[in-house]
Parts: sequence; C-alpha cells; structure tokens
Amino acid sequence: MQRHRAVFFDLGGTLFSYRSINSHFDGVLERLARGRGVERPMDELRQAYRIAMLRVMGEWAARPYYLHRELFTEAHVQFLRNLGIEAQAGDPDVEHSQGSVLGEPEIAPRPDAAATLAALRGRGLHVQIVSNIDVDQFEAVWPHLDLHEHVHAITTSEEARSCKPDPGIFRVALEKAGNPDPRSVVFVGDSVLHDVAGAKALGMTSVLIGTAPPDAPAHLAPHHVIENLAELLDIVAH
Repeated sequence: MQRHRAVFFDLGGTLFSYRSINSHFDGVLERLARGRGVERPMDELRQAYRIAMLRVMGEWAARPYYLHRELFTEAHVQFLRNLGIEAQAGDPDVEHSQGSVLGEPEIAPRPDAAATLAALRGRGLHVQIVSNIDVDQFEAVWPHLDLHEHVHAITTSEEARSCKPDPGIFRVALEKAGNPDPRSVVFVGDSVLHDVAGAKALGMTSVLIGTAPPDAPAHLAPHHVIENLAELLDIVAH
C-alpha cells in the first residue's frame, strides 16, 4: 500500500453534521413561509425545501463554479414557489434569509473531529479543508468548530473559483499540500456527487462518511465508507 501524504476534508456534513443546525434551518423556512401568509406543518415545509434544494443542486451540478449564496437564494425561491407563492431572488425576505443560512451559533464539530485531525497531523500528514463554500460563509462557521490548530491549509470554492467535483479546486488544494501524487491523498466527504466523484477522477482515495447509495455507478462508489471520523485512522497508511 502506498504511504499517504495528505488527508483532505470536506466541511459541512463531514467535520460537522447538518443535524446540528436542523432547528436553525427550520426557523428560516418557517419565517419565509409565515411571512408570506403560509401556514403549513413543519414536515411539509421541510419536504418543500428538500425538493427545491434537490432541483437546484441537480440543475447547478454541471457548473464548474458558482457562489453558494446564489445557490441558497435560488433554493429559497424554489421553496416558496413549491408552496404556491411567486418569488424572486431580489425579494427582501429571500435576501434576508441569506444572512445566517448556515446557523453559525448552533454549529458544532463531530465529537471525534478534533482528535482525528490531531492524530493525522501527528503522523506527519498534511491536513486540509477543501469545501464548496463561499469565503464569508466559511469565516462565519469556522471559529465555532475550533479545529484551526489541527489544519495546515484551507481551500474554499470561492477562493479556487471552482466547485467540487470540478478538478480545479482539487488542484489548488494539491498545490497547497506541496503537489503530492494524488494517489497518496485521501479525500473525506459526505457527497458522492461532489466529493467521491471529484476525488476519484484525480486518483485520490475516496472516503464517504454516511451511507453509500445502493448500486451507485463506478465513479460514484467510494473506496471506503465510514460512520465515524476516527475510523480514518485504520484507513490512512503512514
């Protein structure tokens, strides 16, 4: 087995679970709906948003680069339209909903995140965050995770002008890591479309945290599937 030189991590859904900000997202959706006079059960609002986000992600997936504030804006517009309300990106309530879309105060890292990153760095590995996120969103979220001392570098999609699975963001990250052979890099993420497909295309070892979709095509099938970040310590060769 080739010795690994670097481990790249996605951020949202990987180093922190989106479950930690569910209540914040519920509040955003409720305010948008109630502000337009819509009274629906929370489950219906969540379903309308899930459909909207899946539609937007599907439509935008082929774009090599986009700002996530614009993606979230479009998802909120589609959410309102799913409720039967005409909406536009420039509507004041839609624009206001972007102010704290990630629910920064509620974000917390996975329980084993700090220890796992510290252990990898202690082995002499380069540890880097490679995330599809705007710079301002990252700067709002990152201090709440308290993981900075365990990370060598950070690459956001806005900085790279490239969104996973586009290869550009991976190449920027590789350069920051000293241009190791991609086969010596492990990429950890929660999205088969963004993280697994993008990393595998460059020859990296892909690790999915969560559940792999059944019967996924070869380019979306991760090399490893984990439930907890600490499991990486048995995967990464050193």
